Amino acid sequence: MVHGGGVSFGDGNRVVVAGGQPWLVEDQFKEVSCDWDSMLHVPTTIEEQLIVRAIKEECSWENLPKRLQSTLTSKDEWHRRITEHCIKKRLPWSTSFVRKVCREAEYYEDMMRYLRRNLALFPYHLADYVCRVMRISPFRYYCDMIFEVMKNEQPYDSIPNFSAADALRLTGIGRNEFIDIMNKCRSKKIMWKLNKSIAKESLPTHPVDFAIEPWWGVCLVNFTLEEFKKLSEEEGATIDKICKEEANAFILFDPVVIKGLYKRGLVYFDVPVYPDDRFKVSRLEGFVSNREQSYEDPIEELLYAVFVVSSENSTVAELATTLQAELSQLQTAASFACRLGWAVKLIDPGSVLLEQTANALNDDEDGSFATVGSGSTPLDAGLFQQDGFGTENHGPSSAYARVAFVVDANITSYLMMGSVSPG
Repeated sequence: MVHGGGVSFGDGNRVVVAGGQPWLVEDQFKEVSCDWDSMLHVPTTIEEQLIVRAIKEECSWENLPKRLQSTLTSKDEWHRRITEHCIKKRLPWSTSFVRKVCREAEYYEDMMRYLRRNLALFPYHLADYVCRVMRISPFRYYCDMIFEVMKNEQPYDSIPNFSAADALRLTGIGRNEFIDIMNKCRSKKIMWKLNKSIAKESLPTHPVDFAIEPWWGVCLVNFTLEEFKKLSEEEGATIDKICKEEANAFILFDPVVIKGLYKRGLVYFDVPVYPDDRFKVSRLEGFVSNREQSYEDPIEELLYAVFVVSSENSTVAELATTLQAELSQLQTAASFACRLGWAVKLIDPGSVLLEQTANALNDDEDGSFATVGSGSTPLDAGLFQQDGFGTENHGPSSAYARVAFVVDANITSYLMMGSVSPG
């Protein structure tokens, strides 16, 4: 199901996108390619390229080339550019150059202001500080985002695609719910004009139920003393177990207790993705077709590529090499896709592929005998004794035929990308 218009097929070879102009199918992939290139935010000037390189090399103001010093004019400006670059790239404070120019708390506060201002995705890969230390949960983040959009009387379409999809998953507020709340607020007329905060009364107070995979990690926030005192005996035992156990997979705990702690903002979920993991892209249930982001977001940009070129036969590390992307950023993108159920982690890819092959061969309509893993499959030679017109074919025929499996290349991803590309 695609929220917000989606894609519908028109006459002949045309594709009609939501709210846009019809495209020829053969032109659609050109449009997607051009759109992907424009999303990469590659530095365009020599100065910008030099600045990015200097930041990666952690070059101090004193060691900057004279050309850059004359462009930046001051040390404070250089520090500001470092912070700005790291925020736009969603880099962790502890492993990036910004740790040498500003405090950790200041950096993450600036980042969250930037993300809220741009209605950006919640930074799940930075949850160790944002969720644990700052106590900003994804649910609260998206509720605040939706309220800001309502307060400014912006349309639902102003929320970028992936932010809207994640907000829908956690808050249950999609396009129809958003419009319904706005209609109720506007019906109050004078009260709405004087006090826009009445929209908060219609927003949920707790996250809705959503699917949690058994392999997701359960992590604790920094409790206050009052919160700790209010824990039940079962909750206290669960928290002790989370602290003591090296493994913190969701399947190891009582799901009722964990969900109760999550709704109160006392735990958050980690979706670990490792270089050797394999995924398959599933149906894009819950995708919201609003607009693409106008700001720089390496995670969102990679998500489109993941939908198109990912394969369950390739590891995350191999996919990063194919896309020429940073492995850590691709891991973050894959983790987000798993959160929304758009990608499924193959826990044991070897056995899964073997089982799929066996099922496909067993379902063969010709009743042929096959052995999984063999190079060829024996078939009845009589099947090839006639040509397409029903006449006998007396030419030589082989008693063996090779079986090939054709994997669909996620055409839905292309259609989805087309629906959000500028027409």
